[in-house]
Amino acid sequence: MRRPLRVELLRGTAPAAALATAGGTVWMLSVHTNAWAGRWAGLAGYFRSTLLILCALMVAAGAWQAGRERRRAMGEMLTSTARPAWQPMLVAWFAVALGGTIGTVAVLGGAALLIAPAATYVGHGWWWALLVGLLALWTAAALGVFVGRLVPFRAVAPVAGLATFVGLSAATYRSNDRASWLSPIQDTNLAAGQFIPGELHLTQAAWLLALAAALLALASRLRWATLLTVALAATAAVPFLTGPRVGRLPTDPQAIEPVCTVDGPTVCVARINAFILGDVAAVTQPLLARMTKIPGAPTRVADLDTLPDGQYPEDHVDTVWLNLSEQPRALGGLARGDSLRHMFGQASLPTCDGVAEEADRTQYVAREWLTDEPQPFADLPTDQLRALPPDQQRAWFGEYLAAARGCDQERLVQLGARL
Repeated sequence: MRRPLRVELLRGTAPAAALATAGGTVWMLSVHTNAWAGRWAGLAGYFRSTLLILCALMVAAGAWQAGRERRRAMGEMLTSTARPAWQPMLVAWFAVALGGTIGTVAVLGGAALLIAPAATYVGHGWWWALLVGLLALWTAAALGVFVGRLVPFRAVAPVAGLATFVGLSAATYRSNDRASWLSPIQDTNLAAGQFIPGELHLTQAAWLLALAAALLALASRLRWATLLTVALAATAAVPFLTGPRVGRLPTDPQAIEPVCTVDGPTVCVARINAFILGDVAAVTQPLLARMTKIPGAPTRVADLDTLPDGQYPEDHVDTVWLNLSEQPRALGGLARGDSLRHMFGQASLPTCDGVAEEADRTQYVAREWLTDEPQPFADLPTDQLRALPPDQQRAWFGEYLAAARGCDQERLVQLGARL
């Protein structure tokens, strides 16, 4: 069997499958580097999202490989040999699955080289999410082989790949119940600190293995093997009916443990995001310092990922809560420092909607004074505010905070008129 496998790996569809999955993985990882940069669990969780593309590619590759016998009129030659017909088919499937896995693992290895020097928390169990995702590629290849042998249609490979993408998309994005675990794909990346329980990994692995075996048995037309593997697949699917719902995963308390600055105004991030603490502090500490000693102004910044389940930002009025999940960059630093500053302005300042234009302009003056960001209103009197002595600037801003929290429109208009 070694020689046929070597031939398939070198001359069959396996090299094309490796190139396709490598390209697909590179593309998916480069589109959202902020979803996995610096976080091992983020890489594993986002990889499970990329399976939406990779599984479709593997189905197409398996279907193309399975249709090769018809395209080359090899049916009679294969039936004339003493070797059972299912063995060449199994070797072809193995080669395609192995090629696609090698292409994916090579790219994931490159991503791991970027994560290793930056990651501040290893976590536990994330590697199982990767392994189950790789196993899904083998099952997708088996589905492609089954479809390729079942449908005598020359263009079955691209059609099967497209149908797989559409079907998985519909199943993933429209379902939020326990049956969603039948698919290895996640519609969103795992939130910081969340993890899939080990027993759920094992259940998914058993389901995918049984499903792959059933598809290969069906493709080989082995009656008793088909009955056995279909029964095993059905049995493996039953535990999903009692498993956790999507979005109800447990949280690792160590991953969300706050890590804070020791100098200057307090800035805290979750341990899993601690590799960007210095960059976040560089943006937010000057803004906090600008509000020092202003009555009612926030005094610290915190990562939303540090909030345990059941707590809300409204429970901590002295804190500016920031969502840092999309801030890390693969090569280090913040992907969008300007957006973090904008987010700080939105999170730290109360806003009254539906007020008169004069009152609305006062709110924009306060935001521009704090963040130095240009605002949609032209000719704002922000320079007049900055021309005042520092203590008067802080006094004006403190009055603004009190008026905005109470949505005192008249007071907001008066504050604007004083400038």
